[in-house]
Amino acid sequence: MAVICRPATAFPDHVGHASRDADLMLDAILPPGFPHKSSIKKIFQNSKVETRYSVRPIMENAKPTDFKHRNDLYIEWTKKLGMRAAKEALDNANMKPTDIDYVITTSCTGFMIPSLDAYLINDMGMRRNTKRLPITELGCAGGAQGIARAGDFIKAHPGSTVLLLAVELPSLTVQADDFSMTNLVAASLFGDGCAACVITDKPRTGAKIISSDSYIFQDSYHFMGFDTGPGGFTIVLDKDIPDAVTTKVAPVLAGMCAPFGCQPAQLDFFVFHPGGRKVLENMEQVFGIPRERIKASWDCLWECGNLSSASVIVVYKHLYERYRPKHGQRGLLTAFGPGFSAEGTLLEWQEV
Repeated sequence: MAVICRPATAFPDHVGHASRDADLMLDAILPPGFPHKSSIKKIFQNSKVETRYSVRPIMENAKPTDFKHRNDLYIEWTKKLGMRAAKEALDNANMKPTDIDYVITTSCTGFMIPSLDAYLINDMGMRRNTKRLPITELGCAGGAQGIARAGDFIKAHPGSTVLLLAVELPSLTVQADDFSMTNLVAASLFGDGCAACVITDKPRTGAKIISSDSYIFQDSYHFMGFDTGPGGFTIVLDKDIPDAVTTKVAPVLAGMCAPFGCQPAQLDFFVFHPGGRKVLENMEQVFGIPRERIKASWDCLWECGNLSSASVIVVYKHLYERYRPKHGQRGLLTAFGPGFSAEGTLLEWQEV
């Protein structure tokens, strides 16, 4: 079976701390004399996001710039962070670039053709016949989809090794002239960063991929996504997303656990995408899961915010390094994305 090796992460140079820099962040986003600044500050402070990274200094994140300027930054930093994380992920798995058969990249916060995987193959010295799959429109679910597709590829091609890399730069989607609650909540929640991992059926310590499943909900296109304007992407986030975890997602995830013959609460570990404080709280409540069992997700939210498709890989990194399951224990990796969709992968830990 395919095993997810120890991941690697890479973050840009600029970092902000909510406890220290909340006023600075708000001054960068809000005009002077904005009447509800104190209420917006509470949103930042209550988000459970302490640290977030960005490719630009805090005071520049909401400056009005055109799409080309933002997208040029996206391309520059996507290549820079992607290369750094990919090299470390290979080292963590004791692999060489020529060992990689398939490169999967995920991102939704910018646009580049050729895609990142082409640069990785050329600049890292991978084989010329390395297969590649760029995933660009799955939002926060992209990382979970990438893991599932890597598992499918290895199942169909035994002996293969996949490099999965997710890079997201949501700070480049913050709009200077948008004072809607959606834009402000996104500014308080999302951070920039990159995560990568090697997935292989060679003997390695990590989570084996048992099975994966996808589910798209009817008439839910409005839940999340992007619109476009002169300044580039504008985020779409429905206020009912946390409640959808209870009404829509919970029954689906319970069904995804059927191959194990159990309910989610009976599993040993979890890799939940940290979509936000309320999302994680609802997951705990609806499944009856104690907070300590999803500590890896809370750590990700606190230490770098919501990284969209890269989040589940960061959460898995925390699980691997800080909350290592025991051999034979079983778990669930899941994320939600535009569509509105749910991705779930059942895992079993192995020590080698």
